[in-house]
Amino acid sequence: MKILFLGTGTSHGIPRIACKCEVCTSTDPKNKRDRASILIQMGDKNVLVDTGPDLRHQSIQWEVDRVDAVLYTHTHADHLFGLDDLRAFSSRQKSSIPCYCSPKTSARIRHVFDYVFQLQHLGYGIPQIQLIEFTGPFDVFGNEIVPVHVIHGKTEVFGFRIGKFAYVTDCKKIPVTSMAMLEGLEVLVLGALRWEPEHWIHMTIPESLDVVDELRPKQTYLTHMMHTVEHTETNRKLPRNVQLAYDGLVVEV
Repeated sequence: MKILFLGTGTSHGIPRIACKCEVCTSTDPKNKRDRASILIQMGDKNVLVDTGPDLRHQSIQWEVDRVDAVLYTHTHADHLFGLDDLRAFSSRQKSSIPCYCSPKTSARIRHVFDYVFQLQHLGYGIPQIQLIEFTGPFDVFGNEIVPVHVIHGKTEVFGFRIGKFAYVTDCKKIPVTSMAMLEGLEVLVLGALRWEPEHWIHMTIPESLDVVDELRPKQTYLTHMMHTVEHTETNRKLPRNVQLAYDGLVVEV
């Protein structure tokens, strides 16, 4: 299984609009961050996690030529609003794309993208997708996907565990029962907004490191960083088994 990081930034992306800070004006490509998303390559199948508003650009930049399924963590705009770009894949593949989500996320998608479901009979000009609601572990191409509930303000958010790999972004706290579901990992991807001060719905880097200390995965990659986090400088401060992810990074599990 290979993990391709399509984006590692927050809802603003980096550079932020009209910002002239050190990170936003950096020439280091690792400081350029699209909205957070990953592509999981399972053999010859591509499973996308979230459809952020940068999906078209990400797909072209990283040469994504097919999407066989989508997993949705939640319905905030930076994780959802690129859904319409799935039409390029469903049209090219001549098939409907299964999209796995919680019942609450399914209801929100049907509301925000109502035209997709009202006009699906046309068969063109809109993404052909099938919403599949999960309430527990489910199978995708022979791989067990375990949804992991996390706390992100008042929004329902799920991380996903697949074998020895887990992806957990956009969270402030991980409940005890969910922490137990994240034990024994080879690779953990974890949201880490900034160094400080504390944020009300996102973990800071110190808070994320506390989670790493408790779970002890072999390797952790931090994601969903804002523009106060400079890549090289931050990596120097992190433990050896923790690194910042960056757009275009490929990790094998």
